[in-house]
Amino acid sequence: MEKYRDKGTDYQLYIDILRVMACFSVIMLHTSAQPWYNLPVDSVGFKIANSYDALFRFGVPVFVMISGALFLEPKKEPDIKRLYRHNILRLAVLYVFWSCLYGLMDCRGFDPAGIGRKDIAREMILGRYHLWFLPMIMGIYVLLPVLQVWIRHASKQNIEYFLLLFFFCQILCETIRALYSSGITDYVLNLFQPEMVCSYLGYFVLGYYLVHIGVNRKWHKMIYAGALLGGILNVLLGNFLAERAGEPTGAIYDSFGIFTALISAALVIWAKETFSGKRPGRRMEKFFREISASTLGVYVMHVGLIEVLGKHGIDSQRVPLILGIPLLAVLCFVVCFAVSAVLRRIPVAGRYIC
Repeated sequence: MEKYRDKGTDYQLYIDILRVMACFSVIMLHTSAQPWYNLPVDSVGFKIANSYDALFRFGVPVFVMISGALFLEPKKEPDIKRLYRHNILRLAVLYVFWSCLYGLMDCRGFDPAGIGRKDIAREMILGRYHLWFLPMIMGIYVLLPVLQVWIRHASKQNIEYFLLLFFFCQILCETIRALYSSGITDYVLNLFQPEMVCSYLGYFVLGYYLVHIGVNRKWHKMIYAGALLGGILNVLLGNFLAERAGEPTGAIYDSFGIFTALISAALVIWAKETFSGKRPGRRMEKFFREISASTLGVYVMHVGLIEVLGKHGIDSQRVPLILGIPLLAVLCFVVCFAVSAVLRRIPVAGRYIC
């Protein structure tokens, strides 16, 4: 059986660049969501915010693909003890720490006389909406010992078969639901849906495939053109479907929408094609390495900063939204990066809080 091994390509630079792009994408997503529910769906302001939202949905898929490329690298031997002691434990502590911190932030806004132990516990457990990413990726890591053995012995055709199932059972089904949702449609789409090829596990394997196996270069320009068209369709259909529903709806450009999937895959291919094996100056390389190493901290804390700034009147609507959304995103990225760069240098504890 044909086996695939990493050919020794230096991919650290483009992985760092992709990680920074994905992190900024998530912040853009959340700053564009700030006015999302407060504006009429037929207003210009909503269309601007919704368009940014539609264009920057690639963050989480790219994050997951990066993890797949790194953790499924064929040279890595399965090590369950190390996996749990280092990777899963770190993410678990990170989730608990930031959930508690966000919970305490919420409790400060309650009437002290009306706060009970259950209220405090609930707020600390629930944390914030964006922290869902941490337990999700932990769930994939639990499967790593099985996935690593499969990847080491799988043929290219075998992996492509898995990705084809992921496309039909997840990407295509979710796109159909976004365009036309009804009881009959949902029933038919749920008739055949193998869970093991669905959700973010598909992106995890896709990341390995794109980085370590790769798509034939003759397809690259076609994929880039498709991603450009996909971005346009995400914007047009996103605004059209919201107006049709009479309320905000982002299903068409969600992580498993076909256009977002195409954009995400195209970005990984582009980064690999453009920066693979490249050696920038030592300062530039160190610059990207530093930002990349701080992206997890930026991810967990940026929502809190957006909320704190909002309470002090600093939000995306202080200037025209077309400028306000990216300006707020840049501000949050820079501030959170600075804080994360400091926190992660705290001996021992820094590794577990950002």
